[in-house]
Amino acid sequence: MSLLPGGHTLKRFDEQLGVLRDLVIQMGGVVEDQLGKAMQALASGDSRLADSVISGDRQVDRFELRADGEIAQLLALRTPLGIDLRTVLGLSKTVNDLERVGDETKKIARTALKLQRLEDELGGSAVPLMDDIERMARVAGEVLRGAMDALARLDLPQARWVLEHDQAVDREYKALLARLTKLMMQTPEQVPMAVQVIFVLKGLERIGDHAKNIAEYVFYVVEGRDVRHPKAQANT
Repeated sequence: MSLLPGGHTLKRFDEQLGVLRDLVIQMGGVVEDQLGKAMQALASGDSRLADSVISGDRQVDRFELRADGEIAQLLALRTPLGIDLRTVLGLSKTVNDLERVGDETKKIARTALKLQRLEDELGGSAVPLMDDIERMARVAGEVLRGAMDALARLDLPQARWVLEHDQAVDREYKALLARLTKLMMQTPEQVPMAVQVIFVLKGLERIGDHAKNIAEYVFYVVEGRDVRHPKAQANT
């Protein structure tokens, strides 16, 4: 689907923008898949799957480099204005957020390997709160997928849905962090694993934040308004 509802006077610009749009959407699909595999590796203790996520981050980096090249050409050769310029800038910012999501999934995969080693050292002790972590990951994945859908269709209601549901990720993060803190106080032997779980929770919380950013870019592209930091803008 086109990111330019009204089209552009230059056909070549539309074609190049279409290439960029497709790259960004594909990149989003890759990082979503990476997140799913990282969580599967965490839950199953599959070290090979975790390793594949870590090595797969190079694919995310390649998408970033290709997208950055397309963005540089569009800005340098086509000098877009108005919604065209906002579209290019919105996609550029999205690429940055997706790359960071890729980094977070890689960290989760590395943590999965550390937890597997800890399980072996502690005689098969299970990862604490695994069911709750998986639930939080599902919510974070839905928010990320919703943000990419909103961007692909320039769907403002969908973007609003993402902004609202990112709060659910934040609530899960705070609740699970409190439970882990209590667990560490009550069972000190669980501290090494609980610390690693905190890193996973923080990664999922950051993924939700990046999805929220992408949803905010949709408002910028469609309406030309920046919905970030409303309190700061109110004081300007």
